[in-house]
Amino acid sequence: MIIQKLRFANLNSLQGEWEIDFTRPEYLSDGLFAITGPTGSGKSTILDAICLGLYGQTPRLGRITKSSNEIMARHSGDCFAEVTFATASGAYRCHWSQHRSRHKRGGELQSQKHEISDAVTGALIQTKLQETLQEVEARTGMDFDRFTRSMLLAQGAFTAFLQADADQRAPVLEQITGTKIYSVISMKVHERRRDELARLERLQLECEGIRLLGDEERRALETERAECIEKERELNAGVETESAAQRWLQEIARLEAALAAIGSEAAALDAEREAFRTDEERLRLARSAAAVEPQYAVLKLKRAQLRRDSEELAAKEAGRPKMEQRWLEAEAQHEATEKALASAQESVTSARPLIAQVRQLDAVIEGKRQEAERRKRELEALEERRGRLDAERAAASASVESARNGLQKLRAWQTEHHADASLVGALSGIRHAFDELHPAAERERAVASGIASVQQAIGQLRDEIAKIELESKASQAAFDEARKALDERKASFTARLDGSTLKALRVELDLLRDRRHLLEEIVALYKSGKELLPKITELGANIETLESEEADATRKLEHARELLAHAEREAAAQENLARMADRVRSLEEERRRLVAGQPCPLCGSEHHPYVEEQVLPESDEAALDVAKRAVQEYSRSVRELEISVAERRTEIEQMRQWRDDLAAMRETSGRQCLALLEKAGVEAPAKEAEPVVLENLAENKRKVEELAGRIEQLDVLEQRIRDDEARLQQLNEAARSDKRRLEQAVDQQRVNRFDLDRLEREREAAQCELAERRQLLRRLVEPYGVAVGDEIAESLVAELEARRDAWRREEERGRSLEESLRIGEVSLRNVAEQIAALDADLAMRREEVEAAFAGVETSKKERRELFGEKLPDAEEERLESLVQAARDRLAASSERFNAARQALAVLDTSIAELRRAVEEEREEVERREAEFGAALAGKGFADEAAFVAACLPEAERERLESAATSLEHRKRDLDLKRSDREARLRDELERRLTTLSADELAVRIGELQAQLRDVQGRVGAIASRLEAHRQAADEHRSKMAAVEAQKAECRRWEMLHSLIGSADGKKFRNFAQGITFEIMIAHANKQLMRMTDRYVLLHDLSGALELSVIDQWQAGEVRSTRNLSGGESFIVSLALALGLSQMSSRNVSVDSLFLDEGFGTLDEEALETALKTLGTLQQSGKLIGIISHVPALRDRIATHIKVTPLTGGRSAIEGPGVSGPR
Repeated sequence: MIIQKLRFANLNSLQGEWEIDFTRPEYLSDGLFAITGPTGSGKSTILDAICLGLYGQTPRLGRITKSSNEIMARHSGDCFAEVTFATASGAYRCHWSQHRSRHKRGGELQSQKHEISDAVTGALIQTKLQETLQEVEARTGMDFDRFTRSMLLAQGAFTAFLQADADQRAPVLEQITGTKIYSVISMKVHERRRDELARLERLQLECEGIRLLGDEERRALETERAECIEKERELNAGVETESAAQRWLQEIARLEAALAAIGSEAAALDAEREAFRTDEERLRLARSAAAVEPQYAVLKLKRAQLRRDSEELAAKEAGRPKMEQRWLEAEAQHEATEKALASAQESVTSARPLIAQVRQLDAVIEGKRQEAERRKRELEALEERRGRLDAERAAASASVESARNGLQKLRAWQTEHHADASLVGALSGIRHAFDELHPAAERERAVASGIASVQQAIGQLRDEIAKIELESKASQAAFDEARKALDERKASFTARLDGSTLKALRVELDLLRDRRHLLEEIVALYKSGKELLPKITELGANIETLESEEADATRKLEHARELLAHAEREAAAQENLARMADRVRSLEEERRRLVAGQPCPLCGSEHHPYVEEQVLPESDEAALDVAKRAVQEYSRSVRELEISVAERRTEIEQMRQWRDDLAAMRETSGRQCLALLEKAGVEAPAKEAEPVVLENLAENKRKVEELAGRIEQLDVLEQRIRDDEARLQQLNEAARSDKRRLEQAVDQQRVNRFDLDRLEREREAAQCELAERRQLLRRLVEPYGVAVGDEIAESLVAELEARRDAWRREEERGRSLEESLRIGEVSLRNVAEQIAALDADLAMRREEVEAAFAGVETSKKERRELFGEKLPDAEEERLESLVQAARDRLAASSERFNAARQALAVLDTSIAELRRAVEEEREEVERREAEFGAALAGKGFADEAAFVAACLPEAERERLESAATSLEHRKRDLDLKRSDREARLRDELERRLTTLSADELAVRIGELQAQLRDVQGRVGAIASRLEAHRQAADEHRSKMAAVEAQKAECRRWEMLHSLIGSADGKKFRNFAQGITFEIMIAHANKQLMRMTDRYVLLHDLSGALELSVIDQWQAGEVRSTRNLSGGESFIVSLALALGLSQMSSRNVSVDSLFLDEGFGTLDEEALETALKTLGTLQQSGKLIGIISHVPALRDRIATHIKVTPLTGGRSAIEGPGVSGPR
């Protein structure tokens, strides 16, 4: 396995996203690189990122979970680690990540994600946490422990191992080889042996504590129990008889009491009905009123509408004179505005010529004025400049004076507050002391809160303990009562068994049922035998008939075959004749070629009779057809006869088989019947045994029914006993639960008191710490004159910060004032020179301005004489505005006049419509009032007031209806109940079960029940003692078996303990460590041979974990490892580390190794030797990373990954293949 790439983000001090590519040529060519940087810069975080990406945990922090993630960088909302690695099976990418809620740095941690994918295709292999971890272990061949021992070599551990003595090497070896489990196993075996022996002792003591009854005592108890059961049966019968009579008397008394109660209830009901008379009359009137209520509702609506319209008409008629007056006023105003518009238009026409003349004169004046103004502006600009210079001179003088005064005041302030100068450097310490004070105060408050909570819990638990004690007493009382009831029921069950057992009764019932099945089977066999005999006789007769028919059919078949043979011969002869004739005819052409006296080419004869005489065979076609039809007819007859004969034979064979089968069945039934008769114990001949079997079967059925009924009753009783036992068990469990709860509560109370003592001590410590931190803060702020009380507010530090900031501001202001003083003095000299030059130019400019303004005033005088001070445009605009205002007033008055006229017309129309509507509505109301009055008279109401008084609210009417219905139903129910009780009383009186009174019966039943309880108590006590004896015997046998089994178990653990068990775990640990030590030395020697041929490691047998070296350069001298120099010790330690790596990785090829620390203690020569030694490992293709803060490594190793600390607790990485945040 080799690490190819590493990518991670926000781990410890390495904030942001980083990537390291280990496939770069710089790493592959050298095979050795260094990860350097100061202590605490984050070098080991790179190895943590590799472990995190692969296994989701680190050697220093363990597994990262949702509740704990100490590796995520501060002020970060997420982090991840991704490792790309290659093995023999391929290249893979493993990614682990975790983030806070919404990726905010203060959010809650979310569940981590872990996935593995194919690095080439990107296909996901697994995304679930546990399954991903299993996939990583399968692909790499290593779990986390093996990985850290195989690829991350803590070289300092082996240095400690070499320098330790034999006793100290065992725990070190456990740590670096992971063999601690053997110590645990050894101690566990020792503890298990101790526990098994203790268990055996407990079992033996329990077995000895079981007490059993003697045989004579047991038999006496059983005899006494039988006598008591018989007496109990007699007493039960007596109690049942007397109880029935008592129940009869009680029923009669109950019925008489019920009749008396019914009479009382009827009287009360009559009183209620009489009291309801008034409400009944109200209900009758309300029902009548409800019939005309819809008409009344419509009438009320019409009246309301008439009232609203009448009021609206009156209001509009009252407002009409005012509206008419507004119309007349609008008309007069309209005429006045028309006259004003004509006057304004005439004024505009007369003023236009004068306005034109004045405009020309204004243009001349404006030209002169602009020239004068220009000269004036130039003068004012110079004067303004002169004024600015005066202001600048005054300002410069004031600034210089202000700066001098400010500096003087500043120096005085600094002298007064000279103590604040030290706040610039000391405030951070004060702030730190103040910040430390708050957590101490918080701790003191938290402890005080905890004490209050614990004290409250102690009080609550005290109440709970008292409550549990009461519940425990109640549970125990219920348990005792249930136990007593169970004993009584068990006694009754034992009595009903009558000396037998339920199991024996069931066995007896099963035997009876088996015998019944046996007898029923015998009866069935008899019936079957009787039914088979006529069938066998019938089959014999049928077989004889079929055999006769088969013989006749066989004779007919032989005759038909003879006729068929004759017909076939005749047909064959006719066919031969026909073929010969055809042959002769077919050779006619050849015969014509024959010559007399010459041989025939076919037969060689020189005589040719067919040519000479023309001899042809005779053939009859009709005879041939007749012969063929005869053959077909005889063939069909033969087939039919063959089928018939075959069918007869088949039927005969089947019937013979059936007859034989039935005969065999009858014979088998006979044998079975004999066997079953013998099994059933019926001593009678087989032919005469059927009546005996039927008699036994009837008797058997009777016994089965009786026994089944008895068992059923016993099953019910047994089920009740089991229910009682279950309830008893529940009560017992409840009692035990209460006891456990009480013990837990007492234990918790003890824990609470312990916590209270601990919290009291913590409060005392917290108060001391708080006092010390207050005293420290007082000492720090004492030079600044600040008083510190017990309650130190945030304003204290704020005040000091304000004083420090004030000192800084004043220092800055002093520097500013000095600079202002220098600049002001220079400015004052420059301004004085500019003022002298400007005064000469101002005198000449003033004379020119005075002459220009004199010409302007001459022209203005001429204009004032012509037009005054008025402006032509303004005057013209004023006149036009007068005309426009007159027009606007005319339009407004016209609009008001038209609106008033229209409003008056609308009002007149509305008044007319309302008058018509009011008249119609008044007629409608009168008509409906007449109709409503007629309806009231029909319902019996004198007037509308009587109707309104009779109306009831809906809820009230429903209440009265419900009350009337309820009274009626109750009367009917009482009549029915009275009839029922009277009939039942008559029936009970006719039974006459006893002549005794109820008191006499009660006394008699009490006496019988007392005797019965005494007998049942004795039966229960005897049954309990016998059952206890039986249970004790069963328990004794069970305990003895458990003792024997436990002895075997103890022997097994004793044997294992003799081999590996010990109290401190040394026995098995030393054995396992010896084997592990030998294996590690063998692997280390293989690695050591690659580095140097001088040393060979040797297990010194003089001690369990002693180690020596053979010096090959000193004639094989055996030396102690403590005599090795620093460089030699490093080589041996490195060989041990690499040996462990090979041993831990087993069959996995580990091609990436990381050595963490161990170089800081080497001198120059030893360091050189160590680096040369590591360089030899490049030949095996391994990539080795050395993590160290030693500066000398930079000069001796070409390839570096440098981790550099930055500000704010962050670090950066530099090196080949390294890319960081952009």
